[in-house]
Order: sequence, then structure tokens, then C-alpha cells
Amino acid sequence: MDMKKVKYISAGIVIILMAIVIFQNFEEQEVMILFAEIKMPLAILLILTFIVGAVAGWIATLMTTKKVVPKDPPTKDEPTS
Repeated sequence: MDMKKVKYISAGIVIILMAIVIFQNFEEQEVMILFAEIKMPLAILLILTFIVGAVAGWIATLMTTKKVVPKDPPTKDEPTS
């Protein structure tokens, strides 16, 4: 099994587990965001938390991954080292 299939299967399992947890949590919940008190279903809060975490992980991956720039092959005039 190649790595791409493993990633898709893992993502599918996470999405299914997340859907199960979300569908079990539709009761209203009071949430304090900075100075505001907001009433929302816990399912919406879970979805928003997942989205914020996914975006933060994606940004962290972009910041830590180095791009490999291929070197130009030496020309006949340049000495090789």
C-alpha cells in the first residue's frame, strides 16, 4: 500500500469519527469568546475547532517544509568540485 492510500484512509477514518461525535452533540452550549458570550450548538463549536486546527496545521506545515531548489549542472567553463 502506498503512502497516498494510507493518507486517504486515515483522513476518512478521522472524518467518520468526527461525524459520529458531532451528531451526538447538538445541545446548546454557552461559549465565551474574548468578551462575548455566545450560545451555539456544541456540534458547531466542534466543527469550528476542527477547521481552525486544520488550518493551523496546514500553515505550520507550509512554514516548516523547505522547498528543494535544484542546482544547475555545471557548464564546461566552470570547474567541478
